[in-house]
Amino acid sequence: MSNGAQSNTKNTPSQVLLTPKQTLLTAVMAIRSAEQLLVQASRATSDPATLTKISIEYNQLDSFLSQLLRAQAISDDAEFSNATAALKNQASMLDADEQDIKKIIDNVATAAKIVGYIAEAMTIIAKL
Repeated sequence: MSNGAQSNTKNTPSQVLLTPKQTLLTAVMAIRSAEQLLVQASRATSDPATLTKISIEYNQLDSFLSQLLRAQAISDDAEFSNATAALKNQASMLDADEQDIKKIIDNVATAAKIVGYIAEAMTIIAKL
C-alpha cells in the first residue's frame, strides 16, 4: 500500500463518529456556554425589567439543560430514544428563546453569541 493510500484511511477529528450520548454532551456544552453569556449580560445591566427577562431565559435554558443531562444518563436504548425524541419536540422552545434573547440583550455581539450557541444545540439535537 502506498503512503497516499494509508493517509487516506487515517481518521481526522471531523471523521470521528460520535455516539449519540457524546453528541448530547456537545449540546450540553453549547447550552452551558449560552447560560454563561446570559449571566454576563445580567451583570452588565441594572435594569430590573431586563434582569427579570434574562432570568426567565436563563431558567428556560437551564430546564432544557437538565433534560439533556437526564437523557445522557439513560442507559436503556429505548428510553434514550424516547428522551431524545422529546428533546427534538422541545427544540421549538429554543427557537422562541433565540428570538426573545435578541430583543432582551442590548449588546448585539453577545446576543449573537448566545443565539449561536442555542442554534448549535438545536442542530445537534435535530441530528440525533
